[in-house]
Amino acid sequence: MLFLASADQGSMATKLIESSLADEVATTLDYLDFILEDAQVQVQVHGDAVVQIEKAHLRRALINLLSNAVQHTAPGQVIAVNIEVQEHQVSIGVTNPGEVIASEHLPRLFERFYRVDASRSNSGANHGLGLAIVKAIALMHGGDVFVRSDGSGNTFGISLPV
Repeated sequence: MLFLASADQGSMATKLIESSLADEVATTLDYLDFILEDAQVQVQVHGDAVVQIEKAHLRRALINLLSNAVQHTAPGQVIAVNIEVQEHQVSIGVTNPGEVIASEHLPRLFERFYRVDASRSNSGANHGLGLAIVKAIALMHGGDVFVRSDGSGNTFGISLPV
């Protein structure tokens, strides 16, 4: 909560270093290795870009995005991480197969404590702050967040300036 409060006050990432996003995803996946193995889920990473980031914060955002995807992915399925460079930004999207999320929920998913369905079986294990932290980290880097949900899966991600 203190981190989010600080971000709300306009804190910016200050210890920026140039880094490969694919390398940061790989480091995060190493950290989550046991969780991925236990869930019997694989992750495929596509693309790369080098940007200015605060590594600790970006890794925290990646952990939250990937953990969220693992929780909503059935054993034996694959999560895709797509790193794409656009004109003035780079996006990191984490896509998991799963049920389509109703469009009325999409704009609120990065809000603190918001849940699509509070009665979900794993809702007690979470506090509804993970995606809010992702949003705060994106904003601290001068970026933003995005979410898409359709028949091909659910994609949660961040966009960062190039």
